[in-house]
Amino acid sequence: MDFTRFFEESAPGLVRLCYLATLDLEAATDAAQEAMTRAWRDWERIGADGSDPGAWTRTVALNLCRDEGRRAQRRTRIDLDDALAAAPSAAAGLDDDLDLHAALAGLSERQREAVALRYWADLDVVAVAATMGVSVGSVKQHLARARRHLADALGPRLLDDLEVEA
Repeated sequence: MDFTRFFEESAPGLVRLCYLATLDLEAATDAAQEAMTRAWRDWERIGADGSDPGAWTRTVALNLCRDEGRRAQRRTRIDLDDALAAAPSAAAGLDDDLDLHAALAGLSERQREAVALRYWADLDVVAVAATMGVSVGSVKQHLARARRHLADALGPRLLDDLEVEA
């Protein structure tokens, strides 16, 4: 596969994956763009051994998201509740989205990554483990804790969509 085709097929999904990892669209776009830039720069080397360039790019993107997360911890954030109170008409109809965003924000960085890779990118736990650079058992633990947190935060409707890992 040539890089142009890879980019066209992979870039939108990579941005979504990064968004689920960072919960920040600007940071997600930046991480996905940087990961794709690195993939383009190293394209000949990435696919030379027959490996999946998508896996390489997802790993790079998640590492960039982690780096951004560390930088973001040092920045001041605007409190979401204060911002919504100041503009209630703009927030009308966003309760479900905000509930989901708040629930995802309550997960650890690794739990969000595991959830994004497993349930959004639809990778099996072995591929999730390889992408995250952790063991399969660690991925299962992150997913189980994330499911418990999300079920507590969002209610039982969520459990219908998230199957339990064996």
